[in-house]
Amino acid sequence: MFDEKSYSLRMDKAIEVFSKELSSLRTGRANASMLDLIKVDVYGQQMPINQVASITTPEPRMINIQVWDTNNVTLVDAAIKKSDLGLNPQIDGQLIRLPVPELNEERRTELKKINKINWRKNAKFQ
Repeated sequence: MFDEKSYSLRMDKAIEVFSKELSSLRTGRANASMLDLIKVDVYGQQMPINQVASITTPEPRMINIQVWDTNNVTLVDAAIKKSDLGLNPQIDGQLIRLPVPELNEERRTELKKINKINWRKNAKFQ
């Protein structure tokens, strides 16, 4: 039997996940939410970057990550390099700078493919 409320809730969750994935894509403009999906292995558990550091965007093409504990700087750096964002962190003491490069045509076509795959994956009711 068709339960409209159940399907509506499932679709809302799928759209929410899709929106979160879209906000974390590297598009060419610095956005702190790009780092939301990256987890850092600190203190024996996986934690989001925003729980071990402050994230700011002082310029349109730069993200600054001020890590609170000096021991975690290399761990945050490794997590960013391991992610699929394709960003190259620059360490300056406890501050990590992430320059966000401009979009080129190759990256634009790659983003189109990623969006199409994510849409298909999240549009299905699971």
